[in-house]
Amino acid sequence: MAAKVQSTSKKLSATFEVSFKAPGLHPATISLRTVGDALSAVQNLASGRDPFETTHVPPEESIGLVDVRTGSAIYSCYAHAPKEATANLGRIGRLLAGRIAPGRDRDDLLLRALRPIELLSKTARKLECEVHVRLVGQRTPAFVVQKDVYESISRDLLIRGESTVTGTVQRVGGATRMKCLMRVPGRGPLLYCNVKGAELARSLGQHLYETIVATGTATWIHRSWRIYRFTITNFSQPNISSTESLIKELREAGLDAWDNIDDPEAYLRELRS
Repeated sequence: MAAKVQSTSKKLSATFEVSFKAPGLHPATISLRTVGDALSAVQNLASGRDPFETTHVPPEESIGLVDVRTGSAIYSCYAHAPKEATANLGRIGRLLAGRIAPGRDRDDLLLRALRPIELLSKTARKLECEVHVRLVGQRTPAFVVQKDVYESISRDLLIRGESTVTGTVQRVGGATRMKCLMRVPGRGPLLYCNVKGAELARSLGQHLYETIVATGTATWIHRSWRIYRFTITNFSQPNISSTESLIKELREAGLDAWDNIDDPEAYLRELRS
């Protein structure tokens, strides 16, 4: 006789809520594509993931929808890693409120968070609403994204100009827009690059996992000069000397100030990033 299977399913408790707040806004008036894009952006913030570096969210870090309510449009979400999601969303709140001190940790957080914040700003502008993210159990939102939040951040923090970047090509392609991912020495997250033209993208694709010097337009984070975004207009493959031989050549040229630097290799990697 077949064994009787008992259901062990139970209602999952929400970890946080994503609300689209505006007079007259209702879930039925928001397209599934818009909701999906916004929730995916919040999922990236909750997981601490850079979508261009890790193309798929690991199941153990994903979020799921457990309820939808009216009163504007309120989407209750369950995180499979609730402690991590709660901590990451709290950090985004402190980042947007200006309560994280300048430094490498803040810059790394900005590099991963700016694209999801940009998408949430576009959603707020499209729906003429505010996007609230509230942790369950807290009365006030962890953070609120308005239509001009990304523009405000980018205006104060981002600087554009022509530059060159040395790095290793990791991935090239794209369905609607050509892009390239590069691993740059001394930089944690991969560098996301737009590529100017399909022919240039094809050329880059022939140099996967090789070191190149890319020329183009860079967007930097103000003061720290960490590159946020880069558009490649050309590239070359130089004969790059090793760090040790480069330092030796500098010393032989009379630049003995390098002797006063505790870790010259780390310093050069930082300059290249």
